[in-house]
Amino acid sequence: MKMKKYVLRLVTGAAAAALLLSGCAAGEKSASEPSSASAGQTDAVTSATVRDSGTARAQIEAEAAALVHQNENGQIVLSHKYGETVMPEHPQRIVCIKLEDLALALGVDLTACQQLEGYYLEDQIQSLGIGSIAVDEESNTVNLEQVLSYEPDLILLRDSFEPSVYEELSKIAPVAAFDLKDTEVSLLAMGKALGMEQEALSRLEQYHQKLDNAKEALSAVSDNETAMLRVLKKEVRLYPASTNDMSRFLYQDLGLTPDPMAEEYDNKDSLAISMEMLPELTAEHIFLVAGYGTAGGSSDEEAKKRFEEMQQDPLWQEVPAVKKGNVYEVDSRLWLAHGILAVEQKVDDVLEHMTPESAQ
Repeated sequence: MKMKKYVLRLVTGAAAAALLLSGCAAGEKSASEPSSASAGQTDAVTSATVRDSGTARAQIEAEAAALVHQNENGQIVLSHKYGETVMPEHPQRIVCIKLEDLALALGVDLTACQQLEGYYLEDQIQSLGIGSIAVDEESNTVNLEQVLSYEPDLILLRDSFEPSVYEELSKIAPVAAFDLKDTEVSLLAMGKALGMEQEALSRLEQYHQKLDNAKEALSAVSDNETAMLRVLKKEVRLYPASTNDMSRFLYQDLGLTPDPMAEEYDNKDSLAISMEMLPELTAEHIFLVAGYGTAGGSSDEEAKKRFEEMQQDPLWQEVPAVKKGNVYEVDSRLWLAHGILAVEQKVDDVLEHMTPESAQ
């Protein structure tokens, strides 16, 4: 029943957004209307679209509003993947599990959160003196005793866990779950749920401004055709131009030109690319991830070893970006992460490599 309510709210939000879109779009020339999205592009509205269109911004606000409402008792209620949560008033001890990016971007005062060595948020978390919560990446479970020891009055949880994890955590404190992949909607919904809506709106504006500034700087790079590769233990992957949330920001947010093969991969069932096909990449710049992100461990070492071996392969030496010295190995724990802060740091990486004179 709770899930039905959650879906209903999402549908209601989408309907509201559609009304806003149709009302604002009347009178615009048909040439300015975006082409219909493919099946792989039906997830969250991209931030690039939000910046370019006030109607799309209204859609994100409508979707966030659909997740947060006030009940008959005046309490704030959040709808999410697992059901609904009545938000406590003025929580003082907040534990965050895998939503650190959004919580820190919003400025939420955290009591404890997940911490990982080499994590892109590690320094910021340690500087704030936030306590540590252990998450088993392989089993995707949480150390419940640790959570309990912090005596939280609210738990912020990424909705990528099994319902059983949510249920166990709910026995400790109210759990507010959010979809980290739907970054902008979730940030705004979190702000609404915590009474920090204006802070969330302000933070989104700051985020969009950074993307706009980076896009402007990169527009001066004439040879900006780009590709993103990922090396794993047993295969190499080429990330598509618009249907993957790991690589899409390069093209839709930053305005870089995708390698033609990356555009072809928008319609591929598999992202794997053979060594024989790599020299066909025409991109002047390649961002390369060797590893598995936060779940890496020994697998990361194997991926890095594979990349070392690749570099000795004559086929690799024929890749245009390799010949130009424009292959940039980037951190998998950052480049495979979702969130406002993650994207901002990735943007810094792109600027550092492609426009070193303007990187900040």
